[in-house]
Formats: sequence, C-alpha cells, structure tokens
Amino acid sequence: MKRLTWLVGPPGSGKSTYAGEVRAHRRVVELTDMLGPLVNPVKIRKGVLRANGALVRLVRDLELHPDNRGLPPLLVVAGIVPEDALFPLGEDEEVLLLLPPRERWQMQLRARPVNGGSSGQYDDYVYAESWYERFSTWEARGFSFTLLELPYRPELVGRAPIG
Repeated sequence: MKRLTWLVGPPGSGKSTYAGEVRAHRRVVELTDMLGPLVNPVKIRKGVLRANGALVRLVRDLELHPDNRGLPPLLVVAGIVPEDALFPLGEDEEVLLLLPPRERWQMQLRARPVNGGSSGQYDDYVYAESWYERFSTWEARGFSFTLLELPYRPELVGRAPIG
C-alpha cells in the first residue's frame, strides 16, 4: 500500500461506496467534501476541475511533507482531476481507476438517488460520458494506474453510498 492513493473515475462509478467500505481501516478524504461548502450552496459548476487540480497539489504538500510521512496511508477520492495535476506520480503514490463496464456505469449514474453520492444528484450526463471516454484512453496514453475491478452489487444501485 502506497502512502498516497488517488481514487479516480467518472461520476456514478462507485468511488464513494468503495471509500465507505475501506474507511474503517484506512484514512479517507473526498475532494468533493473539501469543495462542497463552497460550490454546493450556489451550485458552482465552472472552475471545479481546476480547483480539484489545486486540491491534488494541496494534499501532496501536506501528506508528503517529510514531517508527515509517519501518518497512516491516505486514500483520496479524487473523482475527476486533470491528468497534468495528477501525473507524474511520486514514488509513494498510486492511482486506482474505477471504470465499470459502460452499460453498468450508465445505469449506476442514472440511478443515483437525490442527495446521493458525495455531492447530491448528478445531472450532467454529457460531461460524465466525456470523462468515461477520457478515462478509457488512459492505458493507451501511458498513464500509470491500477484498474479497480469490483464485484457488481446490484442491491447498491440507486442507494446512497455506504459509510
């Protein structure tokens, strides 16, 4: 297990559910929770991707500071972040990509409950599709990541994340 693990994937792929399941034995933080108080009340949509990139730098500055290296490993639910903010990775970092099969992912995304997920009901399906496509190109583009393949759990579709 690396010191700093970035969990990425398109909206509705199961990132928050996965994080909820590992939270009992691992430190976990979600970028959407950090930005939520700023963006959710007024429904800011523009600038969030760039802000996520800034949060990646902030988390690295804190977590990889020499005096903080003794802390337990951290899982960061990053969701969608610009590749140039995430890569290249440091030697004590890894990326987990959660990218379910397309049809299953589309069903999961559209079944999210109101106030489900880390930032409420998702409704920008075109943007989500563009990120699914973008993540699908990562291997060909040479990015270093591990594809996280989780068993399908239909009983969780349409429910708020665990944890």
